[in-house]
Amino acid sequence: MADKLGTATKPPCDDTGGQNEADEAETLETAYAVNGISPKVAIAVGDTPEDAIFVVSYSGSELPPEVEKLIDGS
Repeated sequence: MADKLGTATKPPCDDTGGQNEADEAETLETAYAVNGISPKVAIAVGDTPEDAIFVVSYSGSELPPEVEKLIDGS
């Protein structure tokens, strides 16, 4: 991880179609830049860099090349 970018809004879970999802509130978490990848492509979101989750923004069926390279360790 690199620098803090600001605050990211994490929406409530909406993957099960359950009735109680409306009771969940969105949360605010810190967004971090990922070394070597533009924040337009991916960020990490969490309370600390150690707990952050890698989040990729893309459309289509293939990951951006920068992300593939990071995953492959090349």
